[in-house]
Amino acid sequence: MKVTINRFQFMVLFVMLYAFRTFFGLSKLFYGDSDINRDAFQTYLIGLKFYTTHNWPYFGPDQYDQTTGFHFQIAGALEGLMVGLPFWIWHIPEAPFLFLNLLSLSALALLAWYLSKKFKNLSMTFIFIWLSLMPWTLNQSTHVFNVSYLLSGSVIFFLGFFEAVPEFSIQWLSPAWAFALMGFGLFWDMQFHQSWILLAPFTAGSWIWRRKSKLNSKGELIGFVLGSILPFDCLLPTLIQYGFLKPTGGLTHAATLFNFDNFKIVITILARYFSLPSFEMPRFMGGSTIERRAFLLQIPFVIPTAFLLILVGWIQPFVLLWYPFSAGLIRVHRLSGYPWIKWERNHFVVRLYLLAVLGFLLVWVCFWFATTGPSAHMYYVLLPMVAAYSFAVWDKLALKPIVRSLAIVCVFASLWFQTGVACLQMSGDSLYQDRGRIVHAIHEKDYRLLGDRRSWVIY
Repeated sequence: MKVTINRFQFMVLFVMLYAFRTFFGLSKLFYGDSDINRDAFQTYLIGLKFYTTHNWPYFGPDQYDQTTGFHFQIAGALEGLMVGLPFWIWHIPEAPFLFLNLLSLSALALLAWYLSKKFKNLSMTFIFIWLSLMPWTLNQSTHVFNVSYLLSGSVIFFLGFFEAVPEFSIQWLSPAWAFALMGFGLFWDMQFHQSWILLAPFTAGSWIWRRKSKLNSKGELIGFVLGSILPFDCLLPTLIQYGFLKPTGGLTHAATLFNFDNFKIVITILARYFSLPSFEMPRFMGGSTIERRAFLLQIPFVIPTAFLLILVGWIQPFVLLWYPFSAGLIRVHRLSGYPWIKWERNHFVVRLYLLAVLGFLLVWVCFWFATTGPSAHMYYVLLPMVAAYSFAVWDKLALKPIVRSLAIVCVFASLWFQTGVACLQMSGDSLYQDRGRIVHAIHEKDYRLLGDRRSWVIY
């Protein structure tokens, strides 16, 4: 869907989306009742502690298991720095939110620019708006919380990955720069969530693929190391101060020999995986049908748009999964009495589809050996890759007038629905329930005036 605007108009659009996404992030839950609902509050405290005490934040996100009581912190200073440094620029409670949303929206703009170079029927403007209003990027990348910072690192990583593999590249970067982006994104995400481990096979796979294709390897390793230096420098002090075992102790607890429960729910994981770039609305409206109904009844003026988006969100994963077969790009036929799959090897949609399927298989296999259930936020790091495949599909379907019309309706419906949600959330336990306490803590340079860190944390 080509919607071209000049540079000034795009800047205006960026500012408008930035204001909306920041408003949405500020409206989300901040003062939770239970310990698990206070994760965002504790994330905020890590940055506020760094600002008020000037002590180096050796550790970041709190990780714990409510059933076993096991707990640890992810090593690295990036979370404390990303949340705390904005206070030096502007001494207001909203400072970390303003910086986070500038970071995440800039990443989406970069991804939209890159994808628009690949797809002739979709403009950067449309891709940018679509990405910015998707439920996952709105709910997981606008609120000060450790998962919110994954999007920036993942976008940088996958742009490097696409450029490192000639079959996906637009010849934007040299191999050295491509691997530098992968190194930066990998070590960035490593300090925010354990799901960074899903990125490592893509790094190795791109290197192996280039070896098999007998491509020039000049600068790949040096580029990866140089790209890793900045985020790794935020991790290095922790390794020096505490050694290697303490920062990595949580990884062994999170692993098991085999989790049959995660193995057998392959369809659930598949549906959640392809829902990442879709309008997956129910997840963010409540944990059950009763909760979602009660949620919508509080903002009845968004109910029609909610039903539309829920229906679209249910259909989208099926379209993404089945499109290459329906378009004849992948065919199943019998040879000597056995079913064989044949695909158009040089077709870009097929390449992205196979990449997305490989990503899903990686997620599924990893959960075979994980102690926790396969919550979708644990593979949020793969969203840029799955989104790239989804736009490859929408680029083909955009030739149909009914699809173009539906896409425009969905954009406005999402804006209307999410505005209603943000207004409702703002009246709840958002940051504005007791903003004055945060202001007092900032001015007095004492984070404890807002709250205490968990008793078991190192930082």
